[in-house]
Amino acid sequence: MEVLFFSAFAMSLAFAIQPGVIGFESLRRGISHGWTAALHVELGSLLGDGVWAIIALLGASILFQNRWVTLLLGVFGCVLLLRFAWDAWRASREDVEMAGADDAQSNHLLAGAMLSLSNPQNITFWLGMSGTIIGVGFLDPQPIHLLVFFAGFMIAQVCWCFFFATVVEFGRRLLNQRLFRWINLACAIFLAGMGLSLLMQTARMSLAQFA
Repeated sequence: MEVLFFSAFAMSLAFAIQPGVIGFESLRRGISHGWTAALHVELGSLLGDGVWAIIALLGASILFQNRWVTLLLGVFGCVLLLRFAWDAWRASREDVEMAGADDAQSNHLLAGAMLSLSNPQNITFWLGMSGTIIGVGFLDPQPIHLLVFFAGFMIAQVCWCFFFATVVEFGRRLLNQRLFRWINLACAIFLAGMGLSLLMQTARMSLAQFA
């Protein structure tokens, strides 16, 4: 069991280090609003990941093979990414008081959760979890093995959330308005690109399913 736990832990950290939508949005909000904002975006994404994991483990993923559900999630994810890209673009055009307190009106936790929940591809990882467990030597995975893997993965993710938020908090102290604008511009371009990519992917899937 220890091998399975630490394998999941290491895999989770490798997964978290890769640049992605959550990381960019957490960075953008953290630089603007501080440590708490960055942490809440990261933790919110874990709530979404947990929902996808439960769906996969309960065998309810068949519901998300419905073409209408897939289309709805794809459109929602695209709109969400483009909205956040627009927010980042606007932030890149104006001065922001980076030393101020966190904006209590911004629900960073909800933003992180929505970004995770709007990506149905997350369920692919959890559906492939049994194969990963087999790969580390458990040829006949039982529920306890899935639970240990899930625990190792999520504990590592929580550790990463606090680490990343701390890095962002220290980094924001070294930034000036010019660098902040460039970071927001980079985030806007990345988020918009991801949104358009999701839009094209959703369109292709819809055309194939409805043909």
